[in-house]
Amino acid sequence: MIYAGPASQFPIYDGEQVTAAGRVSVVVPDGARRIAMEHLFQRSSAPAEIHVWLMSQDGADRDAAERIAQSVDPK
Repeated sequence: MIYAGPASQFPIYDGEQVTAAGRVSVVVPDGARRIAMEHLFQRSSAPAEIHVWLMSQDGADRDAAERIAQSVDPK
């Protein structure tokens, strides 16, 4: 499951906050790799915030959800 919408409660996950590509992302460890579990876009137009987060999953489902979340472009 992926949530994308306004009225953020960012951050919902504990992890390192990284700023890149116009968003703040929360990155958590997953074994030897790191997974971006949520992103917060802040904009000057409405909606002022867009919060995208992943439901914690494993394996291929998590990989697919992360790819989709990384592809969000709030134009």
